[in-house]
Amino acid sequence: MPARLESVPTAIHLTTDQVERLRRLLIEEYSDRQARAVELQDPIDLEPDLAEVLLARNCEAMDEIEAALKRIADGTYGTCAVCGAPIPFERLEIVPAADRCVACQADRDRALR
Repeated sequence: MPARLESVPTAIHLTTDQVERLRRLLIEEYSDRQARAVELQDPIDLEPDLAEVLLARNCEAMDEIEAALKRIADGTYGTCAVCGAPIPFERLEIVPAADRCVACQADRDRALR
């Protein structure tokens, strides 16, 4: 992670303060996911199959967060990986690890059905 965000290029539509806020959200979510992963390693209140599925999804979410943090470091965060359009700050506040704009994510979701 960069020590200073001012030296890292960011998507033009995001301010340095916005990127820093989103970076902190990602780090906080990653920390929460790490704690949840530990809990799911040996759950006392879940069926093993369910715990396995939840752990796999949790690990996928951690991978998505790591990828978002890398995009911040690379200066590509906030830009749709599919069409190159800016991802609105409001979307990133809700889904900080998003790598697609709403339209491209909807296309992907439809294709996966």
